[in-house]
Amino acid sequence: MMASSRKTPVTVIGGFLGAGKTTYLNHLLRNTTQRYAVLVNDFGAVNIDAALIAKHDGETMTLTNGCVCCSIGSGFLDTLGRILDSGSAFDHIIIEASGVGDPWRIAEIALVEPSLLLNAVIVLADASRIGALLDDVRVGDTVRGQFDRCNLILLNKVDLLDRPTLDAARASLNALRPGIPVIETTEHTLPGLPEGRFKPATRFAATAAADHEGSFRRWSYRRDGMFDHGRLEAALAALPPQLLRLKGPCSVAGRDSSQLLQMVGQDWALTPTDDELSMGNNILLVGIGTSGLPPAETLDAILDAALIPQSITTADRNCRTIASPL
Repeated sequence: MMASSRKTPVTVIGGFLGAGKTTYLNHLLRNTTQRYAVLVNDFGAVNIDAALIAKHDGETMTLTNGCVCCSIGSGFLDTLGRILDSGSAFDHIIIEASGVGDPWRIAEIALVEPSLLLNAVIVLADASRIGALLDDVRVGDTVRGQFDRCNLILLNKVDLLDRPTLDAARASLNALRPGIPVIETTEHTLPGLPEGRFKPATRFAATAAADHEGSFRRWSYRRDGMFDHGRLEAALAALPPQLLRLKGPCSVAGRDSSQLLQMVGQDWALTPTDDELSMGNNILLVGIGTSGLPPAETLDAILDAALIPQSITTADRNCRTIASPL
């Protein structure tokens, strides 16, 4: 990475699976007059608005507003290095940590790289789930760790709750990080990026990297064909609680376009996908679960039961651990 006399601000966005990081990124890209470089884990998860995309080569999206969106495919440091060495001038670099990652592990790079300036570490929290997640014996340590070094919390989806439930969510966060700024947000009231150098509330000792390799597993489901809506509803209800998140494009009988399936816990929704994500009459879902997630074959069989029978084909099946803590 090449040093530069100009330091580029860096903001890291974190939050557990389903907290709303994708929605926030799209909000920032739609509403900026600056030139952002956005580093993400997976284009399929970001679902950039089709109207924003000027060019897409599989690793980098060039956007019509002058921003670029790079997939962290070959590794975070490699991707960041390409951005810094490209000679392109960006007003801001935004990095999305994965839903099970520690955003501070990424933010530390901005503290040691001479050409970067850490602007903020923002963590989103799903107001409807944060209390339960913090107390969950399977994922609680991971969730709590994401807030340890952030300097701003976006308490998201507050429009789904009544005031007493929302106050309980705020109390959980206040007990975890007393005094930290918390902004209540909805899909339609997300803020822009804060400005100003990162100011941690507390000095923290260095900690060892979390063992995401052993704590979480990823499962992918790929099929040629389409789901029956009623059978899909039953299949999703039958998926085990160890599956924390499921997301991806799919074809559903009776729907005119490819659908984006998003599932967090037992809550799920289907929405039309942008053209960039359309799979035609195909299905590609990615799930993340705890280390106790059943074998891929077991999970495959549950979703196979939701397929229209003639669409069942042999497909790529795998269940692998997450290899990166990003």
